[in-house]
Amino acid sequence: MKPKMKLSKEQENEMFFYLKRELVRLSNVMSKVKLVENVDERISEVFALAKSYFNDAKYFYDKKEFVKSFELVNYCWGLLDALAISKTLSVPKRFRSWFKAEF
Repeated sequence: MKPKMKLSKEQENEMFFYLKRELVRLSNVMSKVKLVENVDERISEVFALAKSYFNDAKYFYDKKEFVKSFELVNYCWGLLDALAISKTLSVPKRFRSWFKAEF
């Protein structure tokens, strides 16, 4: 078993800054994005998984398990980006700059 790494205070502050920022962004995005009509069931499953990762990220944040929360935030963004790139996710214009997809 590897020993736990200790973050510097600066690294810790940076992680918390990004974690809080991304949870707020995801909260805004998840309340407004939706799948386009008539998508394959597998696409719906991927979107459901993104929602689940987002809810889990909030759960672990509340439990002060910040590394797990940070990981789940990133998984969620990855799935949302993949859906946006595949043109199966409808994203309001004001949120598009947060995605890697070209709209």
